[in-house]
Amino acid sequence: MRARTERRKFIEIVERIMVRWGYTATDGKVYAILLLSNRPMTIAELAKETGLSRSSISVALSRLVREYLVTCRREGRTKYFTAVPAFLEKFLRQPRETLEREVRPLEKIVEAMIEKSDDEMRGRLEAILNDLKKLECVLERIIRLEEEESECLTSS
Repeated sequence: MRARTERRKFIEIVERIMVRWGYTATDGKVYAILLLSNRPMTIAELAKETGLSRSSISVALSRLVREYLVTCRREGRTKYFTAVPAFLEKFLRQPRETLEREVRPLEKIVEAMIEKSDDEMRGRLEAILNDLKKLECVLERIIRLEEEESECLTSS
């Protein structure tokens, strides 16, 4: 019974992580189940295990294969899927992606808004910009640290 509870919690946590990283809950559930599987699985097996439709499993697998989180092997007409553990790689991309896709564009928008705002709004926007600049600094340091401490990444 305890193993089943741990398995369920593992799947829930992986699902949450994947959603935070921009994947769907279905992607996360499928990925987690494949990570725990001791053998490659088919779409039908994944559908049975998850209770999700074959169609939604297929869409999730397409995305996961495209993102190199899952590999696909074909035997005749049957496709077999295997998860590739890639938490570290995905996690290390997060600071850089957050900085480039969200923080810096948001800073530019806030700077433009400051130029056009009245005094009352300017103070609020400057406080937001100040917070974003601090976040940018922290993310840049995390990225530098990750680049400098590559020895952790090369040891198994």
